[in-house]
Amino acid sequence: MMANPQIPVLLELKKELEEELQDLRARSKKIEEYIRTIDASITTGSFATADSAIAKTPTSTTSTEPTTTPEVPELRSIELFNKARELELATLEVTEQEIRCIPASHAIYDIKRGAFARFFVERILGKFQEEDRHKVEAGEMTWEDAFDFDVRADDGILEEIIIRNYRGEVRLTEIERALRWALEKIYRAR
Repeated sequence: MMANPQIPVLLELKKELEEELQDLRARSKKIEEYIRTIDASITTGSFATADSAIAKTPTSTTSTEPTTTPEVPELRSIELFNKARELELATLEVTEQEIRCIPASHAIYDIKRGAFARFFVERILGKFQEEDRHKVEAGEMTWEDAFDFDVRADDGILEEIIIRNYRGEVRLTEIERALRWALEKIYRAR
């Protein structure tokens, strides 16, 4: 009896989907924790005594000055773990315009190694930079809005990565997956 050649491919796909589902469940759990923390802050911050409420009431209602609150970019943190989810690799601090990758304190990453230099920097970040360069040259965007990145290292050891203008969740997800894979490949304990 001849084995179906699609079986190994399907098994690999199933394995990848199960891993992705595990990652999504972990992210969902983290988001639920954030929501509980925010709810607790709202609850404790929403109770005020009559004296404090009166003290905060403006004495004049004829003020014509508009009140402006400086915009603070919303920051979210994403912890990158290895595939088995037992080892933290790095933390991503993400705003709408920027991703900042901070290696875990217990990790050493030699960025000259192929998994990082050739795969992550050249094939992933370089691809996004090239796509945006073509858009700038076609007049579809400005250089200020184009994808850009800095890899900061000390003697070849990663200190941080700054990625600007990543433009959306699709690129963020691709960067996150590729970075996780690359960091896992070059990880050394301090």
